[in-house]
Amino acid sequence: LAEKRHLLQWDSNIVYLKGLTKIWVPNYPPLRQLLLEEYHDVLYARHFDSNKTLTGIAKHYNWPHLAEDLQKFVTSCDTCQRMKSSKQNKAGLLQPLPVPEQPWQVVSLDFITGLPSTTSRHDAILVVIDKFSKMRHFIPTHMTARTEETAQLFVQYIISQHGIPTTLIFDRDPKFTSKFWKELMSLLGTKLAMSSAYHPQADGQTERLNQIVEQFLRAACKDEISKWDLHLPVLEFAYNNATHAATGQTPFFLCYGRHPLTPQKPTASATVKPAHDFITTMHQLWDRTHKRLLDIQQQQKRQADRHRNDHTIT
Repeated sequence: LAEKRHLLQWDSNIVYLKGLTKIWVPNYPPLRQLLLEEYHDVLYARHFDSNKTLTGIAKHYNWPHLAEDLQKFVTSCDTCQRMKSSKQNKAGLLQPLPVPEQPWQVVSLDFITGLPSTTSRHDAILVVIDKFSKMRHFIPTHMTARTEETAQLFVQYIISQHGIPTTLIFDRDPKFTSKFWKELMSLLGTKLAMSSAYHPQADGQTERLNQIVEQFLRAACKDEISKWDLHLPVLEFAYNNATHAATGQTPFFLCYGRHPLTPQKPTASATVKPAHDFITTMHQLWDRTHKRLLDIQQQQKRQADRHRNDHTIT
């Protein structure tokens, strides 16, 4: 600002360019971002291209590299990208979600829909995933379930077993974003979190899982497709007792510190660690898992950002 001082004038604590009525916007990114949104995103702005948007904003405001900042902003606009066919790289660097430090702190929820109705009138699955241990719960439900019913399922199957998470990651389905759901989560002391404001792929883990679940159900049900909901508990156990590539452990072991008994392992170990040793071992395991998840997340971000454009305002 010092080198531009001779070009500026002050009036009622507002800085203008001398001889003009344009307001000089200081180097404060949140303020500049807000102005760009106001001139591009609002309904009456109609998501014009960068040239038309620049014409509008430049009538009243100015700052160094305004045109460059605006170009990056428009390129990153999800609405604009969806309204036109483009082969350009995706806009905006990937913004990873925080990595939890222990089981059932951060939980993602999604629906698998479009399934055939069962004899119990289930035609959808509520998928709940612990983002730390990767433990999953598959809860049969129906597409017309009210928000109250969905919340009750969450209390019945998740909170009753694992307590209240600190963060929930949703898609933007109305079931999750309704006023009732937000109020309920607020009463329970959790935060409403979106997987990403404009990039649902930030929570792609759930979407990939949904495809695998559908494949499993088709194989398991065979000629009894109307009973697919009866196979969900077995599917859930199989998932939670399998080693996950991201953690190197089974979800069951990361949550409970032991492996469940199976037909292949019918008896429990006779050796039981002292409580103090067990707690120490679990915390060490969680620390290693947290670091491993951080490393994987950074690798995924670097890979994803190779096909994205940086639109950070500087």
